[in-house]
Order: sequence, then structure tokens, then C-alpha cells
Amino acid sequence: HDVAAVVAKVSYEIDPYGKVRLGFRLVRLSEVPDDHGGIKFPNDLCDEKPGTDVGLIGNANPPRGKPVDRMLAWVQVGPLRKVINVFGPRRFTTTLRETAPGPAQKLEPTPLRYDLCYGGHETVEDVLEEEAHNPVGVGFSRTPDSLAGSAAYVLEPVPDPNTGSTPHKSYGCFAPIPANWEPRRSQAGTPDFEWAKNRAPVRPRDFSLDHNRWAVPELRSAAPLAPALECEVGGVLPEGIWKFTLPDYAVEFAAQIAGERGPLATHLDGVFIDAIDRVVELTFRARVLLPRKWEFLERIFVRQDREMPPHVLETDEKRAAQTAVGGAR
Repeated sequence: HDVAAVVAKVSYEIDPYGKVRLGFRLVRLSEVPDDHGGIKFPNDLCDEKPGTDVGLIGNANPPRGKPVDRMLAWVQVGPLRKVINVFGPRRFTTTLRETAPGPAQKLEPTPLRYDLCYGGHETVEDVLEEEAHNPVGVGFSRTPDSLAGSAAYVLEPVPDPNTGSTPHKSYGCFAPIPANWEPRRSQAGTPDFEWAKNRAPVRPRDFSLDHNRWAVPELRSAAPLAPALECEVGGVLPEGIWKFTLPDYAVEFAAQIAGERGPLATHLDGVFIDAIDRVVELTFRARVLLPRKWEFLERIFVRQDREMPPHVLETDEKRAAQTAVGGAR
């Protein structure tokens, strides 16, 4: 079938103290690069996504007034939690046993990007080799001794204390994964000769919907999350731990085809935290199987499933007036 994809985004501006108000962010039709080899924002437009993805961009900020050479940073959204180690600048050193990152220097604000995680690429005998999970990082080499003295990665994932599982060492931050990195790349299906001859431009038969998921594996929920989420971000804002609760608000979709209106299935499939602008984006989507004659699709409806809490709709002017009245009292 031809398919129409409908994407709705609800955005909130959240201050360091957890106050939430309605914001605005556009639906993105393509990935937005971070200018360091990774992506800053994922592509919002696809026809279907299972479960819920969670991601965060920002900077790790060490505690004020206390020089340290390492710290923890974390993000928790509902039941999903990921923790990383953030180190000050360090270099690879070689011992009799191995080549590994050496002692860290004083930690300064550090961008949470993949070019500061383990990974990388190199050319060996005119053949490009890379860490498929993160080709823009540092530390990947077939000859580790050659790294001695060079800058080492400073972001590392922490093992999950509940399961004991260790995340892939390339995933040392919370940013979205580009579509051409693993594990997404191998889930795009096999564009072979049979596909090109008999099926293109329809996606390959072995395409997995997980290809559309941009979150690191630890921040993917197989079951869709409800919008009313308790969130906590640590080690990121200069003000300290950032806690907030998202409103219990979602959208619903419907389509009218040849005079008949029916609901379209949807769920919350993306929670993206922009800690730089302090905005949280929620994405919902629906897909419509189009009739042979597209013009039979007459309308698509996108509506709120319940009222937005009044305090989320307050403007700056109203809040300022309430603060002035409170001060006068």
C-alpha cells in the first residue's frame, strides 16, 4: 500500500526548577548534524516506530566550586535510565599490558557528543576500517600502540547495576544514533539486485522497524511509555539535578476516507530532551493506508485527547504578574 504518515509534536519549555510550560518545535524532515560527525536532532518523519525512544543532547557540567577530574551524568525518563562517566582531558598511555586512557586532568564543561566517545576509523592498506557503532569517536585502531600520546575518549557508559549488562562502549552519551550507524544500519534491510529489480523503491522485505529507532539501546522502551513521565537529568545543568514531570497529555488521530471516519492507532514514540535550550519534545505518529485513489482520503484529524493543564499554558506575562502579586502580599 501507499502510506500517508502523520507526525505531531508536543514541546515543553522547562526551567531548571522543573516548571513546565508549552513550547514549540517543528517536525524535522531529516537529521540535523552536530558538525562533529554525529547528529544533533533525529529525523522525525517516518511511517512507523515501535515502543518509545529517549535521548538527550547537552553538556556535562561539573559541580560548582569543587574541582574534579571525573563525574557521573545520567538521564532517567520513566523506567529508562542510562548513566555515563565523564572524565577530564586525558591521553592514551602504553604499559607492558595495554594501551589505554591515562589519568584525567581537571574536568571542564564537556559536550555530550559521540566524537568524545570510543570509536573512530582508520585506513589500512587502502581499506577503510571503522567502529560501525561510532565511526567518529577516538580509540579505534588495529595497532593500539600507535595511539600513545594522542587524545583519548572522555565519555564512557556505566554498566547497568540492575541487570549487570554492559552497554556498548561506543555509546558514552545520550545523543541520537545516525541512521547509517549500527545497530540501525543492519536493520535497514538488504538492497540487493533482487530488490533493485523487483521491489525498489519499496523497502526490502527484511527491513526492521527498529531501523527507525534513533535512541541508544539502553534508552529504548519496547512497550510505549505514557506521556505523564517523571524525569531526572543529572550532571548536565549547571544548576544541579534537573527534575520535572511531564503533563498527562497526548494527541489522537483519525482519518476520513470516502465519507467514513475512523481512529488511527498512535502512541508516544519519542522523548527528546534538549538540555541546551531546556526543551523537551514528544512525538506521536499515525499511518494511513491509502486507497488506490488518493483523493478518497478526505481529511486527517489531529486532536488533543484531554485538556492541557492550565499552568502549562501560562504566558511569561501572566507568570510575571502572579509573581508581582505574590511579592506585594
